[in-house]
Amino acid sequence: GKPVTIFESGAILLHLARKTGKFLAADPVGEKETLEWLFWQVGNLGPMAGQHSHFWNYADGDHEYAATRYANEYNRCIGVLERRLDGRDWLAGDAYSIADMASWPWILIAKAMGQPLDDFPNVSRWRNAIKNRPAVQKGVDLGKDLRRTAPPTDEERKLLYQQTAQSTAALAETASKDG
Repeated sequence: GKPVTIFESGAILLHLARKTGKFLAADPVGEKETLEWLFWQVGNLGPMAGQHSHFWNYADGDHEYAATRYANEYNRCIGVLERRLDGRDWLAGDAYSIADMASWPWILIAKAMGQPLDDFPNVSRWRNAIKNRPAVQKGVDLGKDLRRTAPPTDEERKLLYQQTAQSTAALAETASKDG
C-alpha cells in the first residue's frame, strides 16, 4: 500500500518484474541467470558505454587516453554480449527479460558512438529483434519531439559534469526549500 521510492535502473526493473510477474524467470536458476546479466549491465556495459559516450559526445578538449580506454572497454563489453548471444535469442533463459531491457539501449546507440556492429552478428541480430518489438518502438518514440540535437550550453555542462558532493548537497537543499 504505502508508496516506495526506488532509484537505480536495475533496482527499478527488478521491482517492476517482481510486481508484475513478467520479464523475470519464475524458476530460481532462471532468476539467478537474469540477475547476473542485469548486474553485469549495471556494473560493466552501462558504466563503460556511459564513459565512452561522455568522451565521444561531450568532453571538451583532447582526452586521448580516456577516450581510447572507454572505447576499448565498450568494445570489450560488446564482445562479451556477442559470446553470450551465440546460439541464444536472449541474454538470460528462453525469454526476453529485464537483462535485455537494461542492456539494449547501450547497444542501440553503438553505431552513433563509432562502434559499428559488423564484427558482432549475434549482438546485431539481438539488437534488431528488440528494436522491432512494438512496445520497444513505442518507448523509443516517447518524447521524440522533445529531444534536441544541440550540444549542451556552458551552464548545462557545469550542471552535468562539474558536480561534487558539496554542490549536489547545496542543490538538494535549495530544491527542498523551494518545494
